Amino acid sequence: MRLFGWESWRGSFRGQSSGSDPDSSQDPDTIDDTTMTLAPERQELLTQFREGVANLLPPDQQHDHDLLQWLVARNYNLDKAEQMLKKSMEWRKEWSTDTVLDWDVPEVLLKYYPVGMAGHDKTGLPVWIIPYGGCDMRGLLSSVRKNDYIRYTVRVLEASRQDMAKQTQILGYPVTQQCCIFDLDNFSLRHVTWKPAMDVILELVQLYEANYPEFLKCAYVINAPKVFTLAYAVIKPFLHEVTLKKIRIFGRSGWKEALLKDIDADQLPQHWGGTNVDHDGDPKCPSQICLGGEVPKKYYLSLSKSNLSKLTEDDKLSTLTLSKGGKKRLKFDVKHSGSHLKWEFRSEDFDIGFGVTRKVKKGEEEVLVPLQRVNSQLVTEEGCLVCTETGTYVVTFDNEFSYVRSKKILYTVYVTPPGSLTEE
Repeated sequence: MRLFGWESWRGSFRGQSSGSDPDSSQDPDTIDDTTMTLAPERQELLTQFREGVANLLPPDQQHDHDLLQWLVARNYNLDKAEQMLKKSMEWRKEWSTDTVLDWDVPEVLLKYYPVGMAGHDKTGLPVWIIPYGGCDMRGLLSSVRKNDYIRYTVRVLEASRQDMAKQTQILGYPVTQQCCIFDLDNFSLRHVTWKPAMDVILELVQLYEANYPEFLKCAYVINAPKVFTLAYAVIKPFLHEVTLKKIRIFGRSGWKEALLKDIDADQLPQHWGGTNVDHDGDPKCPSQICLGGEVPKKYYLSLSKSNLSKLTEDDKLSTLTLSKGGKKRLKFDVKHSGSHLKWEFRSEDFDIGFGVTRKVKKGEEEVLVPLQRVNSQLVTEEGCLVCTETGTYVVTFDNEFSYVRSKKILYTVYVTPPGSLTEE
């Protein structure tokens, strides 16, 4: 999907041909505070589009700016824009998006899904803060069904849409986009190397692009650590070129100045460069922004032992038993950079330690996935790591912390050539 930058309804914009459709070259359209002046050929396309979709949308969603979002997303191709809208309307009906704000949200999502609306930018667009570094994706997806996690994300998007409608009434010009601030403080590879988490992330990207065209003005990624480059290597192939241009990535510095160019200080918590604090003086405003955190295991959905221990031909898993205080290191030679190291395992009854390293020279190894205890007795652990360097990669299953119990593990670990993840 081609994302289009409505900088605001003040000034002008140029419809550029950056999408996949070849028939998008047009004259610039001029927009001011209260009216839109379109080139005659585009005005005609807009009129035709309105007539074609009149039976699909309620009257309050047939304003020019609403319809233009679908047209721009498909480079003014009427057939493609209409097909996109029809599919989205079917999706909205299937997911009951019109009533999702009334949904009785599971408690664990309310308490541990990191997100919150801070305020509005200088043009009136809603500003959302996502402290993703504090997100326990494994814990959340172990506590709710995947569809509930996705539904809650949709709920956030619909809350943003509702706020846009209110802002449109207040300001007197259409507000149709949002700004997002992704804070990666405390981010590590555990956030994305677990396959179920990555599957959900990619599904949400596709959902967003197919059903919320031109919804994004800018995404600020702040406090990005060096390890984020490895995670970005996994995600980047699935993002559209124009989407990538809307993402601004910052390390530990420079981001506060960038935010304050677009957002007034009184619209941000003090922790993110603004002036707001909570009623008790907390600069992160947790009453407004959910900070995430580790999900208590009391929320985890239970899985029966029979489901965990049953081996079938379809599983294609090997069996490994670690003795009390034992450890097993599996070595894999990666000959091509860009290859993918993938793993899947589960343990019976108890947790197990897991980590990934790469040999850099004799006696020294670079830590890629820190060794940590994993509750693979509750949910299957799946993960993937992009091997940006060639060499020997070491996958470790560790039971050294247990001196009283041996552990049985069902697992598969393998290397796939470059490009295979994108193809899948």
